[in-house]
Amino acid sequence: MPVTAIDSLRWPQLVRRWRRAPLAAGAALLAACAARGGRPAPPAPTAPWDIAYRIAMPDPASHYYEVQVDLAGVDRDTVRLQMPVWSPGRYARMEFARNVQRFSALTADGTPLGWDKENGSLWRVATGGARAVRVKYRVFANTLSGTFSVLDTAHANWNGASLFLYAEGHKADPARLTIAPPAGWHVINGASEHLDQLAFSFPNYDELIDTPTEVAPTLAVDSFRVDGRLYRVAVHHNGPDDGLRSRFTADVEKIVRAENRIVAPPPLERYTFLFNIGYPGGDGMEHLLSTQIIDSRRWSDTLAILPGIGTAAHEYVHTWNVKRIRPVALGPFDYTREQYQPSLWVAEGWTSYYAAMTLGRTGIETKEEMYAELASIIQTTTELPARTELSARGASFHAPFWDGAVSPMSTDRNHSFISYYTKGAALAMLLDLEIRSRTGGAKSLDVVLRELKARTWDAPNASYYLRGRGYTERDVEECASAVAGADLHPWFERYVGGVEELPWRETLALLGLTVSASDTPTGRQYRLGESPDATSAQRALREGWLKGS
Repeated sequence: MPVTAIDSLRWPQLVRRWRRAPLAAGAALLAACAARGGRPAPPAPTAPWDIAYRIAMPDPASHYYEVQVDLAGVDRDTVRLQMPVWSPGRYARMEFARNVQRFSALTADGTPLGWDKENGSLWRVATGGARAVRVKYRVFANTLSGTFSVLDTAHANWNGASLFLYAEGHKADPARLTIAPPAGWHVINGASEHLDQLAFSFPNYDELIDTPTEVAPTLAVDSFRVDGRLYRVAVHHNGPDDGLRSRFTADVEKIVRAENRIVAPPPLERYTFLFNIGYPGGDGMEHLLSTQIIDSRRWSDTLAILPGIGTAAHEYVHTWNVKRIRPVALGPFDYTREQYQPSLWVAEGWTSYYAAMTLGRTGIETKEEMYAELASIIQTTTELPARTELSARGASFHAPFWDGAVSPMSTDRNHSFISYYTKGAALAMLLDLEIRSRTGGAKSLDVVLRELKARTWDAPNASYYLRGRGYTERDVEECASAVAGADLHPWFERYVGGVEELPWRETLALLGLTVSASDTPTGRQYRLGESPDATSAQRALREGWLKGS
């Protein structure tokens, strides 16, 4: 997801401990937090159940989705049904169950079953020996974003975590989904083999809810092929496109071609960009086979970059970084509580860095515009007071406090929190330049991601979810050290786990780059520039970095 406005609480004891937490201490803290406030373990999985979901929207103006879940092969007296309390990609508790209404449970012949609630997000249904259970409920949805869902007369757009509950012990079971749209409305999502497909099969619950869907009276869908894969650009635009669709799609294709070179073309047949342009809100969210992007600005031929493009450059990096090369806490997922984990400075920060570089490398932005964006990262990580309070690792760990969380009290944000997007992007840039310099331009941060892929995605499967396993902080450090040809543990301790000032001037100088700051009528401004005294070797490194070679 892209950088969002972040404001929430502070956890004083952990902040201080995370400031200079080494890897071992960070792991211990993570384990301790995971053990706190635990709930009884869910029942052990039994034989797979036959699980089918149906979603309908009979009255779009009401904002109510009608959801039905059929469970067959039930082999226990009590079925526990959990609604996620958070959604992957946004880490604060969202308590989606607050919008669930008219919950009921029935047998196959329509006999009502008794039920109660264990907590706000967990229902218990007494089966009375029934082998098949049908659950019905409706969900109020009137928020367009990558986290929530909306249903109105313009369209239906959903994030599965906000609509679909699951049977405890059976997240790993295959699940079917049937969509019943309003008459004449079109349907598309990342799993669609063709427009208006209404029946889907998913290997597990995680992939069911990782498939946002757009249902609308009108949809513009364009496509192109890159590296043998089909890419679809589905746009729901609130206004005329003014003949800009071809330009928009061409820019998306430039992004795909450039970012497929970072790690490799992703292991998929089809990928779908879902855009809502000109509708209230602003967001972007990564998914396994798609991305969901909302931009409130409408297209205009007077704009240098069309709305949605900048976010697309960020979200497509996530096809590898987060969705496949993933932190250990991000798949399979625990949906029962918010997730505290230390690696979002890689998952989101490195992604932000690559997005900025992609816009410059493809020519969507000029080099000067790209330099200005990087200079703003340098400024934030040089001047924000929180940079000396909270490390990149600590900022990642505090994501549930800030990423989409509502603050019930005033917070001293500038002194308490530095975004893991910004600090992570800064560390990505510094590490990239350091590696390029140490290896004479032969290697880069790209190679670190490839090594991380080999170590985790290409490893033996650790669970039912996808391939391989999630990575740890130790994996990241060891891969970076191997690529750099040097032990980078001291670097990681000082700048990732610690709060030392980042080594901007000396690292930028490795590529003949400079940074300067000046006061302007609108405030202090940083400028990233090129040294006129750079050596030929420095210029060669810089050109390779600018081109992504």
